[in-house]
Amino acid sequence: MTLNNISWDKSVWFFDIDDTLINTAEVTEASSKGIERVFASRFDSTTASKVQKLFVDIYSALLEEHLGGDVKSELREELLLEMEVRQAHIKQSHGSMRRWSREFFIWFASKKLGLTVLPELIYEAADAYWMTLAEKTAIFPHIIELFDEIKKHKRPIYFLTGSDGRLKIDSDGNFVYDPAYSEGLKRERIELLREKGLSFRGVSIGDPEDKPHKNFFDKGIRMAEADLKKSIDLSHAIMFGDSYAADLETPKNILGFGLVVQFINGMS
Repeated sequence: MTLNNISWDKSVWFFDIDDTLINTAEVTEASSKGIERVFASRFDSTTASKVQKLFVDIYSALLEEHLGGDVKSELREELLLEMEVRQAHIKQSHGSMRRWSREFFIWFASKKLGLTVLPELIYEAADAYWMTLAEKTAIFPHIIELFDEIKKHKRPIYFLTGSDGRLKIDSDGNFVYDPAYSEGLKRERIELLREKGLSFRGVSIGDPEDKPHKNFFDKGIRMAEADLKKSIDLSHAIMFGDSYAADLETPKNILGFGLVVQFINGMS
């Protein structure tokens, strides 16, 4: 059997995770209820509900851009301008901002609503969000079947996933990024997928360099080659992702992967 002229016995499979294998976008609103609960313990329920709704709006605005949408969003532009200021040191040190930081989303929502919040509240709310998301994570239909088919052919599966951007806030109100801290928290989240039936040999996470940077993919390839104890012929590599620009363009046009598949909500 061949896949776009890639033979099964030479294929190496790479997958993005969020919104490719698991339904992160759909459960974000439900997961943000964790944020609402934390804010309700400090403020009134109406204020907490406003923070939660604005958090979801922020996520949705970024997701639209991530998936290639060209709809202009004033909220997204305002968010990115604030990032340029509050994450300036991160961009200077690591080459890019942590665009998907839930801590930043919560801080920005609070600021937009005129709330004064301590960093500890933001951390607590972000933890509540991720804990709820982990509990509600659902694998898309047919993904288990796909993985079983790959395993039937005894081919290796690796995950190449972006950073969750877990950040802290310094005394000046600027955001601080520790790649090891951020990566460690995401690695814990990904390991839970084994309990949900996804078997994989290794995972590479976008800390400190995230997709679509070539170094993000190089890191993942090195991880896979170390595991396989041999070089990978990238013309037999397959990459699945939900965003062409973030997940697939670099493997296809720069690295020469044999096949890339845009897989949105579990469907190509």
